[in-house]
Order: sequence, then C-alpha cells, then structure tokens
Amino acid sequence: MSGRTGWYAAGGSRMPHLSLSLFGPFQATLDGEVVTGLKSDKARALLAYLVVEAERPHRREKLAGLLWPEWPEQAARGNLRRVLSNLRLAIGDHKATPPFLHISRQMIQFNSASDAWVDVIAFTDLLEAKGDLQQLISQMEEAVSLYRGDFLEEFSIPDSAAFEEWALLNRERFRRLVMAALHRLARCYEQRSDYESALRHAWRQVELEPWQEEAHQQVMRLLALSGQRGAALAQYEACRRALAEELGVEPGTETTELFERIRDDELEIPTLIREPRPIFHLPGFLEEEAEEVEPPVFVARERELARLYTFLEQALRGHGRIVFITGGQAGERQLC
Repeated sequence: MSGRTGWYAAGGSRMPHLSLSLFGPFQATLDGEVVTGLKSDKARALLAYLVVEAERPHRREKLAGLLWPEWPEQAARGNLRRVLSNLRLAIGDHKATPPFLHISRQMIQFNSASDAWVDVIAFTDLLEAKGDLQQLISQMEEAVSLYRGDFLEEFSIPDSAAFEEWALLNRERFRRLVMAALHRLARCYEQRSDYESALRHAWRQVELEPWQEEAHQQVMRLLALSGQRGAALAQYEACRRALAEELGVEPGTETTELFERIRDDELEIPTLIREPRPIFHLPGFLEEEAEEVEPPVFVARERELARLYTFLEQALRGHGRIVFITGGQAGERQLC
C-alpha cells in the first residue's frame, strides 16, 4: 500500500491528527481544531506544495526560489527558515509521532506515513482504487463528495508566478478528474435507469463547467428519458446561452441533433426485452458444422441484450454498424 493510500485509510477509520482540505478554501485542522497559527499565505503555500508533491524530497533552495523568486538567494532561504519554523509550530510537528515533515539541512519532504489526511490525496486514491463495479461506483461517489471546490480556491501568491502556475495546473488536473468521474457516474446510473441519481451528477458537471457540451447532452438526454421533455428542450437553450456567453460559439452538431430527436420525439429509449427472443439463423455452411450446445447464460444483462437486439434490427433494415463485445473475469475493473 502506498503512503498516499495510507493517508486516506487514516482519514477513513478515525480522526487523523492533522487534516488538510485543499479543495475549496485552504483549511487545516489539528485534532479537530482549526489551525490558526499559520502567520502567512507563504506558510500555507509551502504546506500545500509539500503535501501534493510528497513523493520526493525538495531542496531548500528550490522551495525558497519558488516562494520568493525576486529575493536574493540568501534572503529567500532566510524567509524559508522562518516560515518553516512557523509551519512546524502551527501543525505540532515537533510533538507528532511520526513527524509530519522530514527535514535535513538540504531537503524538506512531507512524511506520507504520518498521521495526516488530505482531501486531494484521498480523492485521487479513491479514483485509482480497484474493485467490482459496485465498489467502483461507491468509490467514485465518495471521491466526488470530497470535491467541495476548486483546488486552492481563491488562494494566491501574487509575487510567485511559478507557484501560481503550479496551482493552476493542479486546479485543472483535479477539475478534469472530477468531471470525468461525474460523467461516468451519470452514465452508470443511466444504464440502471436510475435517472434521478444520474441527473444529480450530470447537473453538477454543468454547474462546474457551463460550457461543457457533453454535460449538457447528458442532462438533456436524462431529462427526456425521465419524462421531462419540455425541460430537456429548455436545457438546449440554456446550453446555447452558456456557450455564447463563455465561448462565443453555437452548440455543436451532436448537441443540436440530440435536441432535434427530443423535439421530434425520436429519442431512442432503452427498453428491457425479455420475450420473445429473436430467432438467429446461421449460414448454411456453419449450420452443417455446428454442434448442439447449451445456450450461454447471461445474468443481469437484459439491457445489454436489448441494445444488441436493437442493433440487429437496424442492421436487418440496412443500417449496419460494428458492435464490439468484450468480456472479463469477475472482479475486473469495468467502468460504465
């Protein structure tokens, strides 16, 4: 188990000694009490950087240059010593067992084995965890619940362009991860016909990124499937306004075609087909060599079979397509 995963385990089983929230406004708590001893944003920035980049130690001169790029090297290193001293005192590093920080004359590194829980680390660990489909859904649900805002929201170090760039890159990375997780969750619940849960995750995508057309498409389709045709059509207009305001463009072809199918009541609504089953005829040269075998047993695959039957009927009407069917052993990671 990696050190990063250990941080999540500590947070999941009991209250950790140190808890850091970097999604949304910066917040640190020690034994459940808000840490108030950090005297500057440079101290908060140093802690956030060390936590996220905990996989390797960092040279003192690099950290000093990151936070005080315009200062002479000696003065910047002096600033780092003072901020580091304040940080250690504020989080109780001297009393923690094991300590939160590995410190030498040359290097500083956050201790992944310490009794700390960090929301961004728990978030990524949950999304990378293994398990069956239901476990993956539960883990994604827990991960997206941790995303209470953008990474280091409204936090800035104006005199450090390098830190600002680092924060922006991580902000975008975590935003992509949560958007992908929300999209997958919505798709999983849609396949289960749980449109209420699916819409909850689709709506959150729209809230996070109003210019994301795929999110609007999910909302439109889910509203239509749940019988809210008028709301689905209205969502297309909301999408048009958002794209015009944010990007100055019109919806793409796929979004417009979805709108037209909903408007014309031509949206394909998946149905569970049980009986009668279509009759499949093998070509003659295969029938001669085919042996009689027991038909395969499919468990909880009615929706998938229904889609295959729909594709077959379309092919028989001259609208052919290629369909890939893949299988895996139980317990393999399969996303919706």
